[in-house]
Amino acid sequence: MVCWRQLVAIGLLWGACGQLSLAAGDPSGRLQGTIVGVVSDASGRGQFGATVYLFNRFDKLLRKVLTNENGAFGFELLPPDSYSVRVVLPAFFPSVRQNIMIQAGMRSFLAINLASLVSSVEWVYPNQSPTNLMTDDWKWVLRGSMTTRPVLRFLPGQDRQATAVFGDTRGVVRVQAGDGASGVFGGQPDLGTAFAVATSILNRHELQVTGNLGYASRGGIPAASLRTRLSRSAERSALNGGFSPEVLLTVRQLFVMGQGAQAPPVRTISTAAVDRISIGDRWDLLYGAQLESVTFYDRLNVMSPFARLTYRIGTKDEVQAAFSSGAPPEEIFRSHGGAGESPLGQDVGTVSAFPRVSLRDGRVHVQRTGNVELAYRRKLGKDTEVSVVAFDQRVANGTMLALGAADGLDRAEVLPDPFSSGSVLNVGSYQRRGAMITATHQWSSNWSTSVAVGNAGTLDARSTTMLVSSARDIRRILRQVQRNWIAMRVSGVAPRTATRFVVSYLHTDGSSSLPMYRYLTQTFSPELGLNLQVQQPLPGFGLWSGRLEAIVELRNALSNGYQRLDGAQDRGVLLMPSPRTLRGGLAFIF
Repeated sequence: MVCWRQLVAIGLLWGACGQLSLAAGDPSGRLQGTIVGVVSDASGRGQFGATVYLFNRFDKLLRKVLTNENGAFGFELLPPDSYSVRVVLPAFFPSVRQNIMIQAGMRSFLAINLASLVSSVEWVYPNQSPTNLMTDDWKWVLRGSMTTRPVLRFLPGQDRQATAVFGDTRGVVRVQAGDGASGVFGGQPDLGTAFAVATSILNRHELQVTGNLGYASRGGIPAASLRTRLSRSAERSALNGGFSPEVLLTVRQLFVMGQGAQAPPVRTISTAAVDRISIGDRWDLLYGAQLESVTFYDRLNVMSPFARLTYRIGTKDEVQAAFSSGAPPEEIFRSHGGAGESPLGQDVGTVSAFPRVSLRDGRVHVQRTGNVELAYRRKLGKDTEVSVVAFDQRVANGTMLALGAADGLDRAEVLPDPFSSGSVLNVGSYQRRGAMITATHQWSSNWSTSVAVGNAGTLDARSTTMLVSSARDIRRILRQVQRNWIAMRVSGVAPRTATRFVVSYLHTDGSSSLPMYRYLTQTFSPELGLNLQVQQPLPGFGLWSGRLEAIVELRNALSNGYQRLDGAQDRGVLLMPSPRTLRGGLAFIF
């Protein structure tokens, strides 16, 4: 039978799908923006007949226009969002501009200068990291140019674009507050204030600094995460296929309550490197490694390599194989760019993912995972995609959040959770397998729906009558069983209010605890229960030239996957892999 919680979840999803029938656009135009510009050559003469393409944040073509006799063009009635433009004219190098922020009632002006070798775009707002808008059109430009083309005049070490030490600066600041646990040492906890700033150094390298600063919710003790990322500049990355090798350094500090006045903080420092190699037109390899040192009563070192190999069979089919070992490979997840998040926004979400630390027999342990995946993806037409993926996961020193009698267990077996009133429990090691079939349909440039069915290993109690009095009893009573599940996700942008939202629901056996699995080859990783994320653009004010958004996140709203184990003297233990969480805040994007 379908209980009331499933009816509520289905009703919310149905209501989200119903937004598709709303009329697009704003008749008054007050909630929409405009992009206008002029295309000229190196001498400043307007270029007639240049083709200007407009793309959304997912690199999907929305419109295209031709410049008039003065080289002018324009795109009107654009909902507030991030856009990209690409200008193509025979005998000139194509010009690209990404991440053009549009607000309600705002007009953005682009001055596009085409040249035979290097074209440029001047805009009041800086760009972000490149996408795959660049093509091989430059080859035809060089073939058709004179033998004394300017490319032969460049000398080693010269860079005509390096006019300033720092340029193309952009950033995001989020001020958040939350209720409930955010995820057991590794589930992106809410520390308070998060920020990310990226800038170009002499147009040769890109430096990004990301941080999350705040206080542990239980004791008001400072906590912090800081990350520095160094890569090639956007223009140099575009010449290298749109990807640049990256080097990262991350440091984190967090105090744990309940371990005595002299309890040391959890401190981590990690360094990572990631790169990508393209072999011909069909093979693509993304690989890297992370070395992390965790200090908490003891020092633990974790080496975590990861890789993902993609083989494109044709224009519609591709096969992927991936593996990771040790800590979760956040850089693979970041390369997906899921849910429309910008690279800066994704870094803000992952920088505070502390390692999953637990106690067992008085010793400190860090959760380690080994994942192997194989996936096949096929496009059906222009707007539909189907994928099949299978995985095998091995978990050592797995962790779950425990409420109730866990506070009365041996202190050598539990670790207080800094972000909730519960405790972190070491549930031991286990192995699980699973598979998923996903179908995604892109209804429009702003609306998409995904439906997935699968089977995965879950943690279930062997007996509901066996009493537990220690962490060893809990580990002994838990077993790994296979469960079927079904999930659905709807993401879109409301046409009148420009509200961006993602709502998802995963249903499985309510008596099982299904640990979340992050897929290495999929952009859609279902999360247990009902989840909602809303981003609402707000009107600008005063001298503020960026975007202002209100953010609301609700995780596992119906408390699915909570599993109760009975204890002596009516002291039960409540296990949960994904706690219910509500948090919100403001984001300043510039």
